[in-house]
Amino acid sequence: MLEQKEFLSEFSLPTYEEWKEAAIVALKGVPFEKKMITSTYEDVDLQPIYNASDRDKVRYVADSLPGKFPFTRGIDIAGYKGQPWYVAQSINYPLPSDFNKALLEDLQCVQNAVSVQICNCQTMFADMCNDAECKSEICRSVHISDMQDMEEAFKGIDITAIAIHFLPTCPITHTFEVATLFIAYCKKHNIDLSKVKVNFGFDFLTSIAKAGEFEKTSPKIALDEMAALIESLKKHNAVGTNVISIDTAMYHNAGASATQEIAYAVATGVYYIKELLNRGLDINDIAKNIHFNFASGVKFFIEIAKLRAARVVWAKIIKEFGGSEEAQKMTIHAFTSKVYNTKFDPYVNILRATTEGMSAILAGANSLNISPFDAKLGLPSDFSRRVARNIQAILKDESHIIDTIDPAGGSYYVETLTDEFVVKAWEIFRNIEKEGGIVAELEKGKIQDDIANVVEKRKKNIAFRKDVLLGTNKYPNLIEKEVDTILSYDAKAVQKHVEEGLNRKKTVDTKAIYETLKTDKNAAATLAVEAFMNGANIADVWAAKEQKNNNIKAIPCFRAAKLFEDLRDAANEYKNKTGKAPSLFFANFGTLKQYKARADFSTDFFAVAGFNIIQGEGYMNAEEGIKAIPNITTPAVVICSTDDIYPEVVPNYVAELKKQKPNMKVILAGLPKDFVEAFKEAGVDEFIHIKSNVYETLYNLLKDIGVL
Repeated sequence: MLEQKEFLSEFSLPTYEEWKEAAIVALKGVPFEKKMITSTYEDVDLQPIYNASDRDKVRYVADSLPGKFPFTRGIDIAGYKGQPWYVAQSINYPLPSDFNKALLEDLQCVQNAVSVQICNCQTMFADMCNDAECKSEICRSVHISDMQDMEEAFKGIDITAIAIHFLPTCPITHTFEVATLFIAYCKKHNIDLSKVKVNFGFDFLTSIAKAGEFEKTSPKIALDEMAALIESLKKHNAVGTNVISIDTAMYHNAGASATQEIAYAVATGVYYIKELLNRGLDINDIAKNIHFNFASGVKFFIEIAKLRAARVVWAKIIKEFGGSEEAQKMTIHAFTSKVYNTKFDPYVNILRATTEGMSAILAGANSLNISPFDAKLGLPSDFSRRVARNIQAILKDESHIIDTIDPAGGSYYVETLTDEFVVKAWEIFRNIEKEGGIVAELEKGKIQDDIANVVEKRKKNIAFRKDVLLGTNKYPNLIEKEVDTILSYDAKAVQKHVEEGLNRKKTVDTKAIYETLKTDKNAAATLAVEAFMNGANIADVWAAKEQKNNNIKAIPCFRAAKLFEDLRDAANEYKNKTGKAPSLFFANFGTLKQYKARADFSTDFFAVAGFNIIQGEGYMNAEEGIKAIPNITTPAVVICSTDDIYPEVVPNYVAELKKQKPNMKVILAGLPKDFVEAFKEAGVDEFIHIKSNVYETLYNLLKDIGVL
């Protein structure tokens, strides 16, 4: 070692300033800030390199240890060595019997938890979700309405051996009913509640924000229900249960920035804490019952920093409320993102899910749900469920991620980014509190507008391909075969299941539950449990609530691929009607070496909208190109060559092209600045280049040729 030090001492290490000077030279006149610094949706400027001096500036997370305040490096002292994350895959089948069959199979293969979305839309309310993107999808929630359904769903499963995550319900909040039905199920089958690990997914506020309305149940009743469940479960010593799941994933899937997600999550938590404290609960009992759902997107390091920063902010808040160190720990259930899920070239979703899942694990998530690659297309098959599950198996068993606690810790980049997110998220959170809290800001539409501003930035970057979606707005696969893994959806079988449930329900007086809720919350929970034991269904218990609507501006889902998918859909519909895809002719000039680069660029540019490309020969001059004009049958021509060749061929070729085919759309690949105006006068209608608004160009072209 001494010899090595002596050897290295002969060399001087360059300083950051020296590196920057060399980089500026290498950029050949391109401004350093423009090329080397990346601005994020969180208004953070990512530097090209980070070093020890950046790490020394970290204010909130420096020198923290795993399992210790502020829990930047995770909530467990032993990391995943002590408790590996739970593989909590969702089972997206409507029938309890299908759900049960799939869960029994999946629990044999790595999975040790399950994410459950319970829906009763066909038994007690019409689908009121205002979001067209969500309404276009088939129901992926399991239809459980009474004891028999619950028994069928978990038949043959030792629920004390797995973790169960009931997900927040939207637009109708019936978490109290789901929770008390589950408690009744445990009571009937002599299952000790102190041995189950269940999160009941109560988050009515996010349900309101997503749907834009809160049908029937008033927030006051919902908060009383929360308090009743917390008190009842405490009485049963149900130490492994959580009542509240703050569904931050909803904000992520609406297009919010990472710092917005953190701020909205903790602001929602603070709202619940204040309300539950007013109902006489203890801060430690409340905090212990709050669980967070976060989505993990494709921005790898952004997502790592987001979850780390979220723990810091939450710990600080609970500490201010007087919560214990144990209460300050944020438990995170992570999902892969819906924002970046694509329906074209869907196998790429497997790759996306891998990086999204890995960033969540490197950030210390406590459980993870990786969506099947075909989730956007329909109900997943055994194959797609297995692939999603095996991503987690590879991360856990092959990658050796769990060998080191918080492997991202100490990284100059990750620590600095985490710290910046803490500061930014804290600032957003404080502004929310100054304006009256999360409810007031939602009612005013401020949060909705702030998210919409970020979404507009995302759409612009997607349109210009600054944000790339492989297979969708770049490198499309136009010869892809339709995915054949999707399971058929038997609507008649589901309807039969619903009717059977309605036929077997028993008349039970449920009004007493909500009357009692006003005076004795624990007794109200007991009455609800007894109602389910006596044959009531969720609809009966839910219907007894006070009727009240709460309307706000809805926060719609945002899926990045939809812009370009709509163009592909239009092209495919045109092909189905006419028997051929919309086509373009490429007029290539010069040798292959001269036109290939722009021809390749243009092929990718137009293929993302489903265009069929007809490549012309390499014409050596305008006259050769003109001779081929009569053979062109496409509604538009794309000219490809070099800037040096364009002045020699474009004026004459385009003039003759317009003369012979006046309605022809002429597009030139490139932007030769000195000749743009002259080429426009010659008849060039559009220029495409790396700074083009790809979406706008393609949309207008499809519209001009009658596809849209």
